[in-house]
Amino acid sequence: MADSHQYTNHDVAEHLRLIANLKEIKGEGRFHYLAFRNAAEVLDALGEDINDIAAAGTLTDLPGVGKGVAEVIAQFLASGDSELAQKLRSQVPVSLVTLLEVEGLGPKKVARLWRELGIETLDELKAAAEAQKIRQLKGFGSKSEEKILRGIALLAQKQSGRTPLGVARPAVLGLIADLKAALPADALTAIEPAGSVRRWQETVGDLDILAITPRPDEVMAAFCSLPQVSETLWRGETKSRVRLKNGLECDLRAVAPTHWGTALQYFTGNKQHNIELRELALKQGWSLSEYDLEATGKGAAPAGEKRYFESEEALYAFLGLDWIPPEMREARGEIALARRHDLPRLVTVTDIRGELHGHSDWSDGKASIREMAEAAIARGYRYWLLSDHSIGLGVTGGVDAEKLARQRRIVDELNRGWADAGVDFRLLLGVELEILADGRLALPDDALAELDVVVASIHSSLRQDRETITQRALNAIANPHVDILGHPTSRLLGKRPPTEIDMERVLRACAETGTVLEINAHPARLDVNDIYARRAVELGCKIAINTDAHQPQHMDFIEYGIAVARRAWLRPEDIINTLPLDKMRQALK
Repeated sequence: MADSHQYTNHDVAEHLRLIANLKEIKGEGRFHYLAFRNAAEVLDALGEDINDIAAAGTLTDLPGVGKGVAEVIAQFLASGDSELAQKLRSQVPVSLVTLLEVEGLGPKKVARLWRELGIETLDELKAAAEAQKIRQLKGFGSKSEEKILRGIALLAQKQSGRTPLGVARPAVLGLIADLKAALPADALTAIEPAGSVRRWQETVGDLDILAITPRPDEVMAAFCSLPQVSETLWRGETKSRVRLKNGLECDLRAVAPTHWGTALQYFTGNKQHNIELRELALKQGWSLSEYDLEATGKGAAPAGEKRYFESEEALYAFLGLDWIPPEMREARGEIALARRHDLPRLVTVTDIRGELHGHSDWSDGKASIREMAEAAIARGYRYWLLSDHSIGLGVTGGVDAEKLARQRRIVDELNRGWADAGVDFRLLLGVELEILADGRLALPDDALAELDVVVASIHSSLRQDRETITQRALNAIANPHVDILGHPTSRLLGKRPPTEIDMERVLRACAETGTVLEINAHPARLDVNDIYARRAVELGCKIAINTDAHQPQHMDFIEYGIAVARRAWLRPEDIINTLPLDKMRQALK
């Protein structure tokens, strides 16, 4: 019997990937599985509905979709499965596909683990690695087992439903922008992201949006019809929940203006911050909800009396608190500070005078030196550091002493031109120096001594043991020419876990040597995180917030780095690139 469910392009693409993976694990030829994998990519990028194309009988007109693939697509659209997938599942355990999600495990390795050790599930894989059975296979070793166990841990984090902020925040802002565009100007009085996104937490569960509207029905209808929405999970008069095409789920709530302050506070969280705020309200004789404060009768106000707040500031003030920035609402003592009116003045984007880590097309950047510098000038920066990758990182080519000398001539010429034109800007010359696997630095001291700023980073051999990789960082920190330690844990959110580096030792060494610690603002990194950044300042470290820009648009990432600093309670004076050029240079080694 035909399946009445209508499948999406993404559903079909995932089915084709399943077939490709099972074919590759089975050991079929490259062209057999690539045909299905390539067709899946075509469907992911397709702007038309695959159901319409199938109905028109033009599936084979799609690039990479031959007769066999088209037949599989047609069967899947009709029934939610295909004869080929059924046949493959009878030959290869489908649970092996999950093993492919473990970092470092490709189809050939998965096939060997299955055939030689009988491993079919993640639990069996973990047990075998912990029992040191995998190292018995040719081509595997103890490091392979360690890598597999780390990959399983990272996969568990991914499967927890947390999405990197760099994916979630643009998604929620895109929803808000498109909703505004789809409605008359007077349909929305206010609209804001809430939840983890508003707190700039590095990973996010579901998305939350809060709005004030005189016409909630119209707003809910428009929200559920946005192009990003794949499915409406719930639609009510004042709340709707949708699933987006990227898999994220989002709630939109409409509240009255009088409830805005309490609702925005409530739905921003975090949970423990809200609990502490409710407990404070109860001590004062009030019960706090998402709608209002209601007198309990144990304070000055009679039981049942209600107070409404049109702003968060008014709510916090009523409870005797200064307004607490969303980034600080993590139940780390911020309420006590707010009661003492002693909250720090957190750093903002407008405090940043320049950046000290960025790239050009001399290594792996996408724009020229001039284009990157002019983008910095356009942002109002007073200085910007050209720090292309050094030699030692093979994928980028990298700069050596000779190329740095050529860059110096270009930098000096550009600076003379801006000075003659009265432009208050200085392009600095540096390098992102590779810390090699054996702990050596990729360039000699005499080359480093000629540079304005040196950023040292680890990009390779990331799975070294804790002592080895920590010592690599310590070697760089001890070098008198290394000014900044770049993205210290080398993580990529949702893709690569942090190294085993001992950050406490690293932070103490930075404080002792005057080496600046970087908050890398690229949303895939956010490295160091807020916990380490706060600890660093406690130990006396200096911080630089850099976007690691590889093209002009990347400089917009600065707001992510600022958010990490604000979550760490950092002030402008904790950040060296809030300083004017001369004072910033004095703050370096």
